[in-house]
Amino acid sequence: MKKILLVFLTISVLFTACKDNAEDFVPTNPSISQIVPSMALANETVSLKGKRFAKDAGANIVKFAGVRAEVLTASDTLLTVKVPAEGSTGNVTITVNERTSKGPLFTYGAVQLEFNYVTSTYAGTGIVGDTYGTLTEAQFMLPNGVAFDPSTGDLIVTDRTGQSIKRISKEGMVTKIAGTGAKGSVNGALSVATFNNPYKSAVDKHGNIYVADNGSNSVRKIDFTTNTVSTLAGGNATGAFADGQGTNARFNTITGIAVDEDGFVYVADAVNHAVRKISPTGMVTTLAGNGTEGIIDGEWPNVRMGRPTAVCVGKDGFVYAADRYGQRIRKINRHTGKTVTIAGSGGSTSSTGAQVDGEALKARFNNPWGIEAAADGTIYVSELGASGSATHTIRMIKDGIVSTIAGNASFKAPGYVNGIQGISRFNNPTDLAVDNEGNIYVGDMNNYVIRKITKVPKP
Repeated sequence: MKKILLVFLTISVLFTACKDNAEDFVPTNPSISQIVPSMALANETVSLKGKRFAKDAGANIVKFAGVRAEVLTASDTLLTVKVPAEGSTGNVTITVNERTSKGPLFTYGAVQLEFNYVTSTYAGTGIVGDTYGTLTEAQFMLPNGVAFDPSTGDLIVTDRTGQSIKRISKEGMVTKIAGTGAKGSVNGALSVATFNNPYKSAVDKHGNIYVADNGSNSVRKIDFTTNTVSTLAGGNATGAFADGQGTNARFNTITGIAVDEDGFVYVADAVNHAVRKISPTGMVTTLAGNGTEGIIDGEWPNVRMGRPTAVCVGKDGFVYAADRYGQRIRKINRHTGKTVTIAGSGGSTSSTGAQVDGEALKARFNNPWGIEAAADGTIYVSELGASGSATHTIRMIKDGIVSTIAGNASFKAPGYVNGIQGISRFNNPTDLAVDNEGNIYVGDMNNYVIRKITKVPKP
């Protein structure tokens, strides 16, 4: 009996001791309950809410997917932290007094690219000139425009101050199509026709080339069934704004051009702040914008644009426009003119742009000048440099996210460097074209070359 009582007393004492220890236990690990916002760009500031943080900012070790971040301010329940540039999407951890806890998932707004985008020189020597031959022999004056000929697979180059249209064959030979080199607006045979600062060109399914002849405010057509150059629409060198048939229509500073499967031509009419539509017979109508600068989405004629400089037609049948002063990318129904903004969050002049990757409608552009839509729906945009904030980059809009795939805006100056994104550099990339394999060709105007961007799997 005494033995049973002794055992009972021992168990009772142990139970009471364990209970007292449980009641006296106080958690000592720090914990993160919330990250605000849970998605941000590198170098932006976020707040970490939780418990048991050190009041000395430097005593809190915060890591984003293993990369340490700078803690700016601290209290027992709140930290403000600078998102590290080298981090990636993943869990955030907090360590205080060598005690570590895993917190919520944080998403980088800057896209973690699935591929490397490798830039190389495709054609040209980097020295201004007007010579022909192989890819490494040929020279360009100011290669402003590039477009693929779907009937041959050749690349068409619009040489702005060369006053000519050139062809780069699939075999790698550069030849002249039209333009004598003298500035003018002479129509006729390919050998005698002249151009006046041709900016960009577009090619229809039959191989006919449509040229945005900026200096003459006209759209010229190169017809290979007759081997002649003619004026499809416009033709007033002083610039004006009028719809109408053929040469009765008026434009003001045409900078971009595209053509659809049905032979309708679309023009970025920059100073008129409009996108114009030209029928195969030359009838010009206004598709979006009405001559008044602004940024308003909606139905024509209430839509406002801010100096659109480039247009392309996507495989979905919509027209996409690079709205330079609006610092946005617009999507236009080619039948109704209904316009919506699909990327970009601000700007009203060439000096109000910026470069921010991330969610499309929160991203920012800096003077978008060229635009192209790939077969898979990806949109590519080239950006010029601007006073006070050089850019010289190639951007990609895919799955609602904007990312930089070539060039590096942080240099704040032009350059000529091949390599992967972040290393490669351009000098006023003005236009883009995408081949059937997804390779991107860029008119790198002030480097006097055509560049090629190839998508390569990451190691």
